[in-house]
Amino acid sequence: MAWWSSFFGGKEEEKNASAIKEDAREEIGGLNFKTALEAHIKWKLRLKGVIDGTGTEALDPRVVSQDNQCALGKWIYAEGQAQFGDYPGFQAVVTSHAHFHKCAGHTLELALDGKTKEADDDLATGEFARASHEVSRHLMRLWRDVGIDK
Repeated sequence: MAWWSSFFGGKEEEKNASAIKEDAREEIGGLNFKTALEAHIKWKLRLKGVIDGTGTEALDPRVVSQDNQCALGKWIYAEGQAQFGDYPGFQAVVTSHAHFHKCAGHTLELALDGKTKEADDDLATGEFARASHEVSRHLMRLWRDVGIDK
């Protein structure tokens, strides 16, 4: 999947991407996996806009920190849990997604407090960067696993 490789280049990501055919269903169990992945990847750009002052969104760290406000979070706690809660990788998605939102909220707080260097570092190589990679990796793995089974 060329779009996935443009974001990540690790061996596990290549394995996940190769297991999902280019024509694979993007929507499984009520979630468009590709859209959910892209939305979480775009958080880096949204936060960067706050850090450098070019963003136009009014983001609230208390809301950003909640893992049940985005489309993926709503799906996780409803259809996702009902349909895929027994999949070993589902809990990894839940945990990594919650951690991702806590990290995004923290990075946003840093930016809003004027700690732009710290926020920028967090985006590039800090906890936010690691959490972003992890949630994407786990979501991609779940997509691969449920796509093969369904």
